[in-house]
Amino acid sequence: MSLCAPTSARVWFPLAAAVAWAAACSSPPVVVGTGGPANGLATGPVRVAVIAGMTTTGFFQAAAVRFTRDTGIAVEVVVTGPKEPLAAAVRAGQVDLVTLHSCDTFANLAADGYVLDLQPWLRNDLLLVGPPDDPAQVRGTDAVEAMRRIVRARAPFVLHPSLGVNEVLRDVTHEAGVDLDPEVTTVVLKERFRPVLQLAEEKHAYVVVGRIPFRNGKQPHTTLVPLVERDPRLRRPYLVAVVNPQRVPSARLAAARVLQAWLRSAATQAWVAEYGRGQIDDQPLFLPVATEAMLP
Repeated sequence: MSLCAPTSARVWFPLAAAVAWAAACSSPPVVVGTGGPANGLATGPVRVAVIAGMTTTGFFQAAAVRFTRDTGIAVEVVVTGPKEPLAAAVRAGQVDLVTLHSCDTFANLAADGYVLDLQPWLRNDLLLVGPPDDPAQVRGTDAVEAMRRIVRARAPFVLHPSLGVNEVLRDVTHEAGVDLDPEVTTVVLKERFRPVLQLAEEKHAYVVVGRIPFRNGKQPHTTLVPLVERDPRLRRPYLVAVVNPQRVPSARLAAARVLQAWLRSAATQAWVAEYGRGQIDDQPLFLPVATEAMLP
């Protein structure tokens, strides 16, 4: 899959990523829409920081095109990548809105007064993957029963370095009433996807990973296979927040609030529920949330 966004969306990266972007793209991208005084909200685009999974899949670029079509407000993705450069861009006053998964990094931005109104607008889902011979016989069960069987069988397990993934796993093991056996559990400290899969494969182990990075073809092929999926317990929320103009005087708050509300609107959530279906499997790339607009 190309790293290039559609030519109707402009994306800016930090320097190292920009080099890779330039090498991958044959033509320069452009800003979505023109924005300007006609919308009465901003003289420039909404500047956003977006977690990488939304841009490498083309999801956020497609959303930005729809937003500009609906509102006339342009969008610039100033930085995309892991959570650390996104948080740095917020603190440096480079963006008006940020979206990433729920995590302490995001909570600290709010605690320090840099962002306002953290609101959920998406979920991604996780998979429990493991060896094809499935020694604990978890295939086709739900996450809770699977963890009971893994612990009972003393099957090897690899803990993903992502704190968010492990928070989901802790909730599952708590509901299951079990604890992972430290003698057969390996903790990975580097937050890189490839070593996690390689280590699980080497140890004939189970591991919980994100569905998109496992299935989007960007990682080297492994023999690991999905064994438990589509369990609502194996989901993580993504939040969106606007930048506080009291901390960042240049923040375009009004336009950012329009984008935030649009992302959580019933129409956008219905689009989320279908976007990317068939791209990596028969599900949409991301899952909608129950916003106020969708509730009776």
